[in-house]
Order: sequence, then structure tokens, then C-alpha cells
Amino acid sequence: MLQLDKARAEDRRKLEALLWENGMGYADPIEDFMLARQGDDIVGCGRIEDYPDVVMVRPLVVAESFRRRGIGRLLLERILPAGKPAVIVARGESVSFYSAFGFTFADWQTIPIHQAHECTTCPDRAECCPQPMVYSL
Repeated sequence: MLQLDKARAEDRRKLEALLWENGMGYADPIEDFMLARQGDDIVGCGRIEDYPDVVMVRPLVVAESFRRRGIGRLLLERILPAGKPAVIVARGESVSFYSAFGFTFADWQTIPIHQAHECTTCPDRAECCPQPMVYSL
């Protein structure tokens, strides 16, 4: 049975492994992550960074073998705050997921500057095709 809850210190090793397997990095504090658990396994995670005008989803990850089961949607529904736009830089293959949730294409100016710079200078940019997107209620 799938369970959503906040990450705890003892989850760090499994959380880092899930992120690494999906080309993402880990950032403290661990308590900022919402986890999707299936038994003892962490099968998904999401975290938001709060800025004055927006929140940024960074990252949202679902283990490949658990995709297309609604886990990403459940995580987004749990972590997105009401009343504040959310932004994300979607990787090429995930754009359709975020579009189906209600995100729309946005300009790079909507993305916090450090994230926009990270994407602009990333050596994998051509491969991942980053797309800024925004979600407004």
C-alpha cells in the first residue's frame, strides 16, 4: 500500500539513491522532502523551495518501475501550496506529465535565477531539453 509522509533522517540513504538513479542531486534539509513509500521502499519524492513570489518544485521523482500509477500527481497535490504559483524546469520527457497536471510553458524569467543559471550552464542541456513551466490555481 502506498503511503505519503515526510522524510526522516534515517531515509537519507534510500532517498539519495532514488535521486541519483534519476539524475538528480540531494539537498538538505531532509525534512523538506515528501516521500512516497511502498512497504520499505521509497518509490517517489518531491520537495518545494519557497521564494517570495513562487514556489519551485525541485525535484519531483518517481522510480521508473512505479511511473504511470499516479504517484507523481499525488506528490504534487500534497506539496503544492494554495494561492502561490509553482514553477518547475521540466526535463524533456516529463513535459507531458506536467502539462497534464495543469502546468503551462513559461519564460526563463519566472524561474529563480540560480536554477535558470544552473540549466543554462549545464553540460547535459541539449540532452535533457529543459522547459520552464508554471502552475497557477
